[in-house]
Amino acid sequence: MKFWVTLQGRDAEVEFEARDGRVFLEVEGRRVEADFVRLPDGEVYSLLVDGRSHEVSVANRGGSLDVTVNGVTLPVEVRSPLEKLLGQTVGERAKGRGETITAPMPGAVVAIRVQPGDVVHAGQPVVVLEAMKMQNELAAQSGGVVSEVLVSVGAAVAAGAVLIRLTPESAS
Repeated sequence: MKFWVTLQGRDAEVEFEARDGRVFLEVEGRRVEADFVRLPDGEVYSLLVDGRSHEVSVANRGGSLDVTVNGVTLPVEVRSPLEKLLGQTVGERAKGRGETITAPMPGAVVAIRVQPGDVVHAGQPVVVLEAMKMQNELAAQSGGVVSEVLVSVGAAVAAGAVLIRLTPESAS
């Protein structure tokens, strides 16, 4: 699996695989292999990397993780490649001009959560797109009023296709 990880303000793509009591990580072209064992308390792992043992625990803290290694806790944000792509391809939003919700990848529209005239808030899901057998909720990045819904349920869309347009609430 690939993930985008933010640690201490630095982003990196991480490829992760776990099998047969081993963890394989590839970070920025560097491959790390480790043996891991869940300790009896069930919440702490022992990792053996290059002959050195490390005690690791992971706690989910509402959208980010607190990873503790040998007693030092670091906040880590983990995102899927789709989440990263969504953050980069929000659309052609410009202050005062509204927002355009676009498809981040090819897929099929499985649900539309708004209709023209609806007021939406930042972060509110507006359409569900199925891509690679996964359903992805696309949310408005800024608030506004739905001015156009350009797709229908069941429609196949290409990456970059405009799905919904919003206008600023004050402009409606």
